Amino acid sequence: MNSREQVDVAIIGAGIAGSALATALTSNGFSVRLIDRSDQPLDTARGDHIQPAMAPVLSRWGIWDSLLLAGGEKRFGTRWFDASHEHIVTIPVPEHKDCAPWFLFLNHEDIGRVLLDRAIANGARCTLGAKHWSLTRAQACWHLSWESSQGTEEISCTLLIGADGTGSSVRSRLDIDIQRHRYHHPIAVLYGKQRTVPEKRTLDVHLTENRMLSLIPRTGGGTKIGFPIAVEELTLWRDAPESQLHDQLRQWCPTLDFETLTFGALYPPVSQQSEAYEGEGAAVLMGDARHAMHPARSMGMNTCFRVADQLANMIAELSPGFSERQVLPILQQFDRQFARDLAPILSDNHAAGLQMDTIAGDGFAGLTGQLRAASSRANVLEAMGLKAAGISA
Repeated sequence: MNSREQVDVAIIGAGIAGSALATALTSNGFSVRLIDRSDQPLDTARGDHIQPAMAPVLSRWGIWDSLLLAGGEKRFGTRWFDASHEHIVTIPVPEHKDCAPWFLFLNHEDIGRVLLDRAIANGARCTLGAKHWSLTRAQACWHLSWESSQGTEEISCTLLIGADGTGSSVRSRLDIDIQRHRYHHPIAVLYGKQRTVPEKRTLDVHLTENRMLSLIPRTGGGTKIGFPIAVEELTLWRDAPESQLHDQLRQWCPTLDFETLTFGALYPPVSQQSEAYEGEGAAVLMGDARHAMHPARSMGMNTCFRVADQLANMIAELSPGFSERQVLPILQQFDRQFARDLAPILSDNHAAGLQMDTIAGDGFAGLTGQLRAASSRANVLEAMGLKAAGISA
């Protein structure tokens, strides 16, 4: 089968970033085609907590209630514990007119499914399992072709979006420069079921003697445990029997009590930022293709939402069927605003990543002292809560 169509926007990558932007754009009546080489569910180990500040954005897109109906649950703040397993401080969710009174958490693949379903319901077309795709330019348009279960498909678009992850092929094909920092220690992810689950869930961070241990609520009473490991420990963690997982966690933090533990994933965390596209034609990178972030503080997915909303609102100044000449000034404005607004977020995330990137010594003594000092200062706690919620103080 050979099919051709002309769309306003083609998005390479139908994960969180691509589906979020498609949802926002189709809400404003633009024609969108999503293309992804994978036909598998998204990786469940990735970001799954949505900041309270994103509630108004996702409500405008018509998916906030859908996320709750899909099984989304509520998280009330973050608790920190020291190396003696004593509670240091709880960072509450602030009371603020521009945010929900809690974080919403839902498994990553379910968030992606809700976004993609909404984009398709709004009129976006989506091809999964696309192979051997090509990209050319002619007559102020991008021309794409690929192989799918439907045969050879071809489209033309005015605006090309690369939302295809840290190893973006769109970025490579457009020859866009990138700045990258690789952290020393991979992140291990375990899944567990604690024997006692409080009614009001919190994210708990344990500053053990030699590493930061994050206990992240998952739906259905589950918990995701994330922590840095040495490179030479990779095989040990991947192949360890469940009893060994229990023993190691108890060694680090005797107060933890899990009924079950299973190995989930290993990630080599990276911080990278791509330059703006300055070649011929209208093109933008989104999500990890543009700004991959360390998983510390769960900022990556929420930044995707923020940036997608910003870009979609700027493009909404145009009408469907816009020309390349019309959209290029908007993209230039977007890139300037991105550089200005995202720089502090990326810098803060990198600092948090460096802080987490330790597995030995007393690397958390300074952080413990800062948290202990903050516990008695209401204004500092409020500022920390606003930042965690995604609101500028």
